[in-house]
Amino acid sequence: MKQVISENSIVSTKTSPQSSRAFVGLSWKISTLSSLILLLVVTTFSVINYQSLLDSIEQQRETQYQRYAREVESLIGRSAENLHELIRIIPYLKGMENSLLAANPEQILASFDRYWTLFQIQNDIEDVRFYDASESLLASWSNFEANGYRDNLILEHVREVNSREQPATPMICVESCTQYTIEPLLINGTRVGVIAIGSSLIDVFLNFRRASGSDIGLFIKQKENAYDTPSDTNMRIPEWNVRITALTDSKRNLAILNKVAKKHPDFENIGQGIQNKWNDRHHQIRLLPLHGIRASDQAQLVIVTEVTDTVRAIQDSIWRIVIIGLIGLVLSEIILFSVLSRPLSRLKHLVSILPLLAGGGFGGFRSALASHQRKRLLEDEIDLLYEASLTLSQRLEKLEKQVAYRTKMLINQRDELSKEKDFIENLLDTAQVIVLTQDADGKIVMLNAYGEMLTRYSEQELQGRYFLELLAPDSEHYNLDGHMLEIRQGLREQLRHEAVVLCKDDSKRHIAWLHSRLTWHAGEDPSMVLSVGLDITEYKRVEGHLAWLADHDPLTNLYNRRRFSEELEQILSWAERYQHPGALLFFDLDRFKYINDTSGHQAGDALLKMVSDMLSRTIRTADISGRLGGDEFAVILPEITPEAAIEVAKKILNRLSETQLALNGRTHNIAASIGIALFPEHGNNVHDLLAAADLAMYQAKETGRGTWHLFSNTDQTRERVHTLVYWKEKIEYANLHDRYQLHLQPILSLHDKTINHYEVLLRMQDEDGTIHSPAAFIPAAEHTGLIHKIDHMVLRKAVALAGRINQKANRPIGLSINLSAHAFNDPELLPVISQTISACGIDPTLLMFEITETAALDNLPGTRSLLRDLKKLGCGFVLDDFGVGFSSFYYLRELPVDAVKIDGSFIRNLASNPDDRILVSALCSVAKGFGKKITAEFVENQAILDMLESMDIDFAQGYHIGKPAPADNFFPISKN
Repeated sequence: MKQVISENSIVSTKTSPQSSRAFVGLSWKISTLSSLILLLVVTTFSVINYQSLLDSIEQQRETQYQRYAREVESLIGRSAENLHELIRIIPYLKGMENSLLAANPEQILASFDRYWTLFQIQNDIEDVRFYDASESLLASWSNFEANGYRDNLILEHVREVNSREQPATPMICVESCTQYTIEPLLINGTRVGVIAIGSSLIDVFLNFRRASGSDIGLFIKQKENAYDTPSDTNMRIPEWNVRITALTDSKRNLAILNKVAKKHPDFENIGQGIQNKWNDRHHQIRLLPLHGIRASDQAQLVIVTEVTDTVRAIQDSIWRIVIIGLIGLVLSEIILFSVLSRPLSRLKHLVSILPLLAGGGFGGFRSALASHQRKRLLEDEIDLLYEASLTLSQRLEKLEKQVAYRTKMLINQRDELSKEKDFIENLLDTAQVIVLTQDADGKIVMLNAYGEMLTRYSEQELQGRYFLELLAPDSEHYNLDGHMLEIRQGLREQLRHEAVVLCKDDSKRHIAWLHSRLTWHAGEDPSMVLSVGLDITEYKRVEGHLAWLADHDPLTNLYNRRRFSEELEQILSWAERYQHPGALLFFDLDRFKYINDTSGHQAGDALLKMVSDMLSRTIRTADISGRLGGDEFAVILPEITPEAAIEVAKKILNRLSETQLALNGRTHNIAASIGIALFPEHGNNVHDLLAAADLAMYQAKETGRGTWHLFSNTDQTRERVHTLVYWKEKIEYANLHDRYQLHLQPILSLHDKTINHYEVLLRMQDEDGTIHSPAAFIPAAEHTGLIHKIDHMVLRKAVALAGRINQKANRPIGLSINLSAHAFNDPELLPVISQTISACGIDPTLLMFEITETAALDNLPGTRSLLRDLKKLGCGFVLDDFGVGFSSFYYLRELPVDAVKIDGSFIRNLASNPDDRILVSALCSVAKGFGKKITAEFVENQAILDMLESMDIDFAQGYHIGKPAPADNFFPISKN
């Protein structure tokens, strides 16, 4: 039953459409392919063998050519030796010796004439010439016609032989080539002249033909306008423009050369060798260079060699190879066909039953396969194919079952994908970004709901429109169309850019776009590019405002210091280029801090705004104003004269004097000090010009506030004001970058020899690491009004330091803190001290504040008030530099001080100056009488210390006790 199914299946395959195509059996294909391969192998072998033979013959020819060259050179050399021997015997000929010694031409002619014919016949001599020692021709015999060119060539060689005293063997070619030997004539060791003897090359050619069996000839290049005799015309080859002066077997070889010349008119080809067939014979023609001649003579040898036997040997060899190859091809085809016939019939049966697998007839396929399978001793590829087909049928049957299962799974996945699609569509509509797609032409295909809401366009309105049409014309999208084209063409994957989108209601939105190429395409969806846009309009607005803030002062809307400096630098450059002078006004407001302190910061801000408004109304449109910081303003006046700049300064001062600030029942008048600097006269860069204007402003303050001053290089106060500005900049830098350090100096108790108290000393560290004492910068700080910031900073740092020290110390440690003379005018000083003590949790009795007599004298009521307030807090007070002023005792009575510090000028020489001892003793008596503690400073040696102990002084301070050093040197725990 299974067999019947198999046959029906086989019959049905024969009626398939594939049977209508032409069928060629695999055996014929293999036979044809193998035949082509064998034919290619035979052909290749024949070509290789032929080329090998040609290379071998070519190598033999090259070897033969080299042998010919050596043979020719050897024959020419032998000819030269024969000429040399003839020259040697000439002086010994009868009569020649005396004739040559006498250098008598008649005698030489008479003596040698009898031998000339003999030389011609026996030695083939063509030319003989005798020259005296001065290179003059004495006598000559020649078979040549007179020729000046030959005579000059021979004379040149004679001169060369005379100069070198060495023989020469030149080859001279005129009508023909002649071998010459030119030697000095020696008779009894005396040089009597030079002899030149030349012979024909006929013997050389004949000897070469006998030795090599090849013909040889001599070519001489035909000169222009040369006259040809009838005999010369026969021996001339016009195609090569050469004349044959000698040629062995001339009749035959001349015909060969004429035929070659017609086929190969380029004479240069003869140098590499040319093969020619003439009268069923093969000849090799090749040039051979002739050595020993001048290049201008252009004479060459030609070798004609018969190679007929070699050529025929090559042809016979190739025919033998081809015949043997064809016979092998036929035999291999017969053997191959007989070997392949049986396996191919089995293969044909397998092919005929394979369609059963396509119809799912796996059982019938296996039955038909088993009916033709036989056990064999040795298996081949067909047997393996049968086994593989059997395995294939089993796996296909299993695979069909798996496909049915996976089809069911795919249906389930399709349903899940449908749900995901719905989710993505909802996501696109709710996402807060613009999502759109573009087709291959850049036209919009789809737009999400957020995009419709933001642009006010519906999806239908934008479909079919180009994406670039959606962008505002003024937005920057340089070459954007080219970049988008690259994405659509697959040349790039992504593109990021920002652009302004023009909405339907004419509003504009800044959008950050990300374009990506879609890697999948649905048949009905033409989308190729996915574009996602994020609305950054608000970000751009904030960014623009930040950019404005980077250049402007937000309070006054004027340029800040950075932007003002840039503008000043540009104007200075412009002024230098076009030679247009200008001016810089620099001013700050007088008593600004007082207004700030009394009426609050709101009053100060209002005052600054009023000043900026006044400036905008006062200066020209081309002028530039800026707030450089605090209450400092500056104005750039380009293209202005000094007189006009002064008028502008006066105008500003007048406007300020007319302005009043009324706030909280108080009315404040406004005044300023203006410094004027001219450019490029007072500076050609920003730093120098600002420094000059700053100097001028301080000079204005020196002369009286509310006025102006024009900077002058000859100002006597310039150096002082410059120093003031210099230290002002350093103080501001130190305040900004916290470059201050607190040093401590120990104070020794003379009663118990312990150190429980230290004086706080301020130091400034410069940018280069230099440490400055207060004497260097405190005067500038007091003059510029920066002293209050320093006072507050020192108080905070010192109180905090005392807190850290006493937090870890095993005994109470007190600190003395110096106050400046301006501390008593500072209404914020007491609150700062009180807040800092409370914040640090320090015992106020450990803190002592020092003030000098001079500072107390300046503001006695203020000093008394501050001291009483400090006493209420629990702090102590020390009167420094006690004894220097005449009113020291008066202060001691009026001020509630706890201790006095005797000035160091009385202590420094105490051991050696009796007057100082009397004064110190008197000061101690007075201080003790008022119940005050006494400290002596500038204690620099043991002798002074011993004397102080006898004077009832409580404390000692100086380098002998301890030098000032950073706080962490005494208390490592004090380091932040």
